[in-house]
Amino acid sequence: MNRLFVFCEGPDDIRFFEGVLKRELQEGYARVELIAYAGMKHIRVDGFIRGIGAMGDDYLMIADIDRDRNVKAKKKRLKRWYRDLDTDKVIVVIKEIEGWYLAGLNDHASRSLGLRPLPGTDRITKERFNRMIPDQYVSRIDLMIEIIKRYSIQVAREKNRSFRFFYWKCLE
Repeated sequence: MNRLFVFCEGPDDIRFFEGVLKRELQEGYARVELIAYAGMKHIRVDGFIRGIGAMGDDYLMIADIDRDRNVKAKKKRLKRWYRDLDTDKVIVVIKEIEGWYLAGLNDHASRSLGLRPLPGTDRITKERFNRMIPDQYVSRIDLMIEIIKRYSIQVAREKNRSFRFFYWKCLE
């Protein structure tokens, strides 16, 4: 059985995948490895991608849409940076991973954390997430950990389009 490597942008993405999705992704793989790639040189990430392919393993690359116009533009940018990247293995998060965090909270869970319930999270950015953090939390990490404890994948599929696509492509 082969391994799945998930390239995550940074620590918030790693925390999310570790706490919410790693177990779900495990099915069909000997092991799931999470790699933070945002701080790596492009040539190093390309080397990882080549090595993963050579070993017969699989990978996903998770990337926030950031300022790109659409998913196609984001994938094109990533392909320029990482020549060996298979863009079919790229999942684009809209807008940023913080939207995926908030997507998994039903109304009751949101209120229990001191957050206003949201009908959808497709437009959530880091900045907006940070402004929403209730005073009771010492840091954004504290809030993220509490969100993970209450997370519902089913609710997230309803509240965030890119999460729904990820689920359809990778978990169904």
